Amino acid sequence: MTDDLPYARRAAKHLGVPLDVVTIDSGRMADDLAGMVAQLDEPIADPAPLNVLYISRLARENGIKVLLSGAGGDDLFTGYRRHAVTHYERHWRRLPAGLRSGVERATAALDQRRPLFRRLAKLFQGAGLNGDERVAGSFLWTQESRLLGLYTPQFREALGREAASAPLLDFLRPLPSSVGPLERQLTLEQRFFLADHNLMYTDKMSMAVGVEARVPFLDLELVEHAARVPIGLKQRGRIGKWVLKKAMEPYLPHDLIHRPKSGFGAPLRRWMREELRPLLGDLLSENSLRRRGLFDPGAVQRLIAQNDGGQVDAAYTLLSLLSIEIWCRAYLDAVPAGGS
Repeated sequence: MTDDLPYARRAAKHLGVPLDVVTIDSGRMADDLAGMVAQLDEPIADPAPLNVLYISRLARENGIKVLLSGAGGDDLFTGYRRHAVTHYERHWRRLPAGLRSGVERATAALDQRRPLFRRLAKLFQGAGLNGDERVAGSFLWTQESRLLGLYTPQFREALGREAASAPLLDFLRPLPSSVGPLERQLTLEQRFFLADHNLMYTDKMSMAVGVEARVPFLDLELVEHAARVPIGLKQRGRIGKWVLKKAMEPYLPHDLIHRPKSGFGAPLRRWMREELRPLLGDLLSENSLRRRGLFDPGAVQRLIAQNDGGQVDAAYTLLSLLSIEIWCRAYLDAVPAGGS
């Protein structure tokens, strides 16, 4: 992951503004995970809300009650890695589906503990799919078959035939065929990932300490203008937000604008091996899972072992299971997350 701090310091110096640095160790972030889920009122499996909380808390301590957030830039103008993948897919989409599926299986068999192999596996996940199924599949962290294998028979029966990708596919279905894959992807970003995820946690975690986070990228006139910008001006080869970056070149140094992208997350994969291991052993223990009745204890333990051995990259799937159990204890059982 790219280090943001040198770029932040350079930007602050260029603009002549003060820079406050929030220093948080990963152990503290792991300890705060249960409180984060309770604050969000729903089991969001993403450590990024903790970053919003810490930044907002420091702002409040400094007497700042309003912050500006960059949320929406990637969702309107592209910028996520999956957008570049979708942009280039047209060059190999002509290959037979069987060959593409073979590439998917080959990359999935690589050691997922190595970042390069993990990214290759993510790149080709769902490579054998076509059309909207491929577009929707780019948002999924794990395959539907693996999810189904984690459910207890009773939970599977309660869910019926509902698939995790169904809401995404339902939303895409009315769009005309003239809307291309990348535009369809941005439609899903704005309807689901932005509205139900990024904006939700940004609002709730900032307001938890009495700070309002405003989102200038989502000004109505800018959103309407972005919808009219041709997709070729948004994603230009590997460069996302191309038109936005070009517009900013008169105001910021070139290396700040065209820097490598960095996520707003945390070292989650290491947490699963170290800081979160005790919580994993408690909340996802056999007794805990059997009491809850949602996930099969044997399947969950196999997933943990496969994640440890590099057969799969299941860090976010395991975080999802943890978050669900934390939420259930906080809101269904009224038992603290660390309790048994």
